[in-house]
Amino acid sequence: MRALPAQYQSGILRLSADHGKPTPPYWAIIARNPSRRGLPTSLTVTRGRVTSERATLNPRALISGDSPITLSRVHIDSPEAWRRAQKFASDRGRRLDSVSYVLQQRGSSAAAVWSIWCYDSRGGYIGFVSLLATTGTIISTD
Repeated sequence: MRALPAQYQSGILRLSADHGKPTPPYWAIIARNPSRRGLPTSLTVTRGRVTSERATLNPRALISGDSPITLSRVHIDSPEAWRRAQKFASDRGRRLDSVSYVLQQRGSSAAAVWSIWCYDSRGGYIGFVSLLATTGTIISTD
């Protein structure tokens, strides 16, 4: 998130990635840019650099009730989310190989939540874990 231009820092609506081991090859971000009338923009960040920036074609981004993520309240980063997912997989007797991440905030006073889908080395689904990005508390599993 630190790689984003300043105009997007206070408007990040969704941060997602696949194939996290724990770091994914790239992050897909949807953010609002006040200089573009607040319309959502899709950005791709690869190795700490913005590699793509364009108006979003995602209709859910245009109508979703997601609030901008309050970055100052996010204390659990993706490597820590990975560690919690790794423990979740281990508790199920499985070895975690990769994850898909989504970070969102559903309301201005809500906490941001990491949603994490867990996979083994063959791509088999281990399960899903959801945790608060403020404290790391697990709020749901599947």
